[in-house]
Amino acid sequence: MTDKTFGNIEYSEDYGYIAHKNVIFGGEEQSVEVTIVCDDDEEISQFQRDAFEALLQGWEELQHKIAAAILDYYNDEEKGAYGPDDEAEYELWWPDINTEEELVKKIHMASIIIDSEYVMESKGKNPVYILFDRDWGGEDLEDNGVAVLIEDGEVTEVGYKDFAF
Repeated sequence: MTDKTFGNIEYSEDYGYIAHKNVIFGGEEQSVEVTIVCDDDEEISQFQRDAFEALLQGWEELQHKIAAAILDYYNDEEKGAYGPDDEAEYELWWPDINTEEELVKKIHMASIIIDSEYVMESKGKNPVYILFDRDWGGEDLEDNGVAVLIEDGEVTEVGYKDFAF
């Protein structure tokens, strides 16, 4: 099926509609899964379309805000919060990441989640989640990665991916 905003989409009983888009992040084009959360028999709403279009319109500036927020989160909250006691292994788990350029080499955009119309109407701020895989903190067996919540073009929350669900 082809959607006017999202292009080719498929319906998944787990989440709603799924599209694939190429997005430039950190100077590199990345293939990203876009999930548009819908209940059974629900169509994609105008709220969801508007949120995605707003995200893309401000993307050039927004991606720098995202990188800065993840960099702060990494250095202030996540780095060293868990991991090995061995100093050499610790340094492999938790590399020094101090610039946006260093950060974008360590994260990979995995998906964009456009929440349900109900959630969007209740929040009223065009909430969009962007999920990243990351190359620090050892093997990510639980696929925790990093999630960023964007509301009206601003980063309002950064944490593990699970807060997006």
